[in-house]
Amino acid sequence: MTDRRRPIGPRWPRLDARSLLIGGLTALVIAVPAGVVAQLRSGDDETSNWTLALFMVVLIGFVVGGMVAARRQAHAPLAHGAAAALGAFVLVQTIGIIRRSISGDDLSAVGIAFTALLSSTAGTVGGMIANWRRNRESVGTTPARQA
Repeated sequence: MTDRRRPIGPRWPRLDARSLLIGGLTALVIAVPAGVVAQLRSGDDETSNWTLALFMVVLIGFVVGGMVAARRQAHAPLAHGAAAALGAFVLVQTIGIIRRSISGDDLSAVGIAFTALLSSTAGTVGGMIANWRRNRESVGTTPARQA
């Protein structure tokens, strides 16, 4: 008699590196230009709504990146969406931390952690949208709906 022990707790899904790469690059293409413009404009006028509008564009970039990663993988769309957005955030934030450290600017660990959570949440929302669209399309192609 063999003793096969199952691991306790949730099983982590296998993530597809190609899906994560394509989703992460999509997020970067949308989020980085808006983030750079927001950084350049941040000292201009404190009462301007441009910073908020550009921040929303950055979040939309993470949502779209999550959608792209999730659309390519049906078995774990939310995990792919969150991981793609978080990966893009980590890449950009690493460069930002190095730049701030060299220039002597302050770093906020709480701000970085909050923004990391926000980016992965946006990617998860993108994964949810991709999953919803996939389910909606599959329902529309059933034989009962074709009649």
